[in-house]
Amino acid sequence: MENNSTENIEVDRLDKTEYKTYPYRWVVLGIFMFVGAMSQVIWITFAGITDESAGFYGVSNGLILLLSLMFMLAYIPFNFLACWAIDRFGLKWGTGIGVIIMGVFGFLRPVIPGNYGWLLFCTIMTAIGQPFILNSFTKLAATWFPEKEKTLATGLGTMAMLLGVIITFLTAPMLLGADPNNPDPSTYRMNLTLYIFGGLMLLSMVLYLIFVKNKPPTPANAYSDKSKVLATQGTFSLFKNRDFTLLFLILFIGLGVFNAISSALDLIFEYPQGVDTPSYIAGVMIVGGIIGAIVFSTLSDKYQKRKIFIILAMFGGAIFTPLLIFADLMFTQQIAIDVFRYIVSFFYGLLLVSALPVGLTFAAEITHPVPEETSNGFMMWIGQVCGVILLGGMILTDKFNPGLMNISIYIMTGLFVIGIVLSFLMKDLDAYKL
Repeated sequence: MENNSTENIEVDRLDKTEYKTYPYRWVVLGIFMFVGAMSQVIWITFAGITDESAGFYGVSNGLILLLSLMFMLAYIPFNFLACWAIDRFGLKWGTGIGVIIMGVFGFLRPVIPGNYGWLLFCTIMTAIGQPFILNSFTKLAATWFPEKEKTLATGLGTMAMLLGVIITFLTAPMLLGADPNNPDPSTYRMNLTLYIFGGLMLLSMVLYLIFVKNKPPTPANAYSDKSKVLATQGTFSLFKNRDFTLLFLILFIGLGVFNAISSALDLIFEYPQGVDTPSYIAGVMIVGGIIGAIVFSTLSDKYQKRKIFIILAMFGGAIFTPLLIFADLMFTQQIAIDVFRYIVSFFYGLLLVSALPVGLTFAAEITHPVPEETSNGFMMWIGQVCGVILLGGMILTDKFNPGLMNISIYIMTGLFVIGIVLSFLMKDLDAYKL
């Protein structure tokens, strides 16, 4: 039986056509949110405990940062395979490939305690699985949700991924028992941390395989009702759309900078080893992003506007990136520096991170009938490319000349200024209505 919740249906009217939506869509979305959150937990596990992990595995901080970088590197080639798989096998099994890979290898990370080579291998495998998950949220929204809820559904998916990041930043140091007097955590506590994270990823895989359905019995909106071109064919048409190209460059900037900064806060802020302040700053940033993802996605759907939220994100990045990093130049007391960074990081996340679901939904809308996973995949892909470039630059700078780290911040701020100009050049959604 395809859906056991078909008794109560909701009706969405678009272009004088009746489309049906089913309450079971919230079950599917909830499980996708759980999977998405855990995929981010696996990615960002070591970002808030870089020093402690380097001590435990007997490697440099750069090799610990490489674990996060591997997810961005793997995304570059495997994004295209993920787009093809979701288009070829459908939402459930196309995405399910990545869910199974991340579930299995995420759980296996600590089975050889203290062995960095094994950890790196499992990390590479989970990184291969991640694109299949991250490329699926706009496909899910377009398949299961009515027009008035599409951006909200994508926003809730983004919120779940942000929750995964904040959970990791806040819980990893506590589980590890990280403190300035304990730079080398015990095998038991490191394994416990990795098994808890891996076990939750494995649980999300099991729930996904049992409860997720590929699509509802009837189309939910006009976009899902229209015929689609294959992903391989649609790719060639994407960049003929001027606004898609502009949005592509904007996501290169916004998502790329966020990926780089969130992966290297310990490196950028230079707090003493064992001090958890960078993790708390990241947590506040993600809280802002969660609030923004819900509020701005709802407003974007209500008023059917996308451009204004993207413009706000670029302004937020240009203003708050330097304020966040250079707070120590404005204050002399450490408590004042920390409080200022907490405030700035909240608004940074509120404006910048919350624009991701709006941008992904907009990309799918303006390139229809290209499959959503293809446009979504390209946007996530370019963010990974930028993240690799920026994070790789910071790792090399830290290794050879840490005094030049501020150059990365100047570059990021300059990119956001370019993003402001590009965002004003785009048309809005009303130019693309079906």
